[in-house]
Amino acid sequence: MLSFFKSKSNLTETEFAEKFFAKLKKKIKGLELVSINGLEVVTKFENSDNYQHFLNNSYAEYKNDPKDLKNIIEKYVFASKDIFLPKEPIKPNRIVPVIKDKRYLTESSKIIENFENTHVFEKYNSELYIFYAEDKENSISYFTKEEYSELNIDFKSIKETAIKNLNSTISKIEKHGENGYFMLTAGGAYEASLILLDIWNKENFPVNGNLIVGIPARDVVLITGTNDKENVEKLKKTINEINKTGDHIVSDKIFELKNGQFELWK
Repeated sequence: MLSFFKSKSNLTETEFAEKFFAKLKKKIKGLELVSINGLEVVTKFENSDNYQHFLNNSYAEYKNDPKDLKNIIEKYVFASKDIFLPKEPIKPNRIVPVIKDKRYLTESSKIIENFENTHVFEKYNSELYIFYAEDKENSISYFTKEEYSELNIDFKSIKETAIKNLNSTISKIEKHGENGYFMLTAGGAYEASLILLDIWNKENFPVNGNLIVGIPARDVVLITGTNDKENVEKLKKTINEINKTGDHIVSDKIFELKNGQFELWK
């Protein structure tokens, strides 16, 4: 008998979505399929509203490594299980900051009605936003203003709380690279959010010129200096490549450290 996951290595978006739903249905008894439209899967569970599952990131991972289909499907099914659990109050010590760009805000507003007015986020610079989410065991859950208001915590303190929690959530930050070109790793989920931490100085990152960073994906932070032409070109090339083929995309821009905050580098 053929394994559920044995298939050609060029699954279409719809074929990939069908495999995702088949696996999710095995985990969530009583789950019904409403529709599959490319990488958008709509399901219904018991007497609930419809649930939307967007598989763009998981499909991008699959295209980069088709042989890992089974693990990719299982990882995203495992994360999706959380949305079917009973709603619980947000845990303040699990609130984390997630960096997104203008494209994310635009696309989310097309998908989720009144997204800008209902979700909790703030502008970081001309290109980036800080979205606030709850770090759950299997997933990162973006919450609404209504859910946050139930905590009776002043919104003005959320950024400070989230950054403090980020420091606790990340067990280890590692720097890789040499000769004025570096990359940070911190577990794979919050690297982009590291731009919010108080770590950015020439002592930690000896570069030629002012510090500039690229955050093309949530798990990629690249650092070099404004006067390092060779490494700047390397940075630009990597950012472009990841934005074309990567998953969990954040930004296609470069940012320069100015007065303690990263601003768009022009």
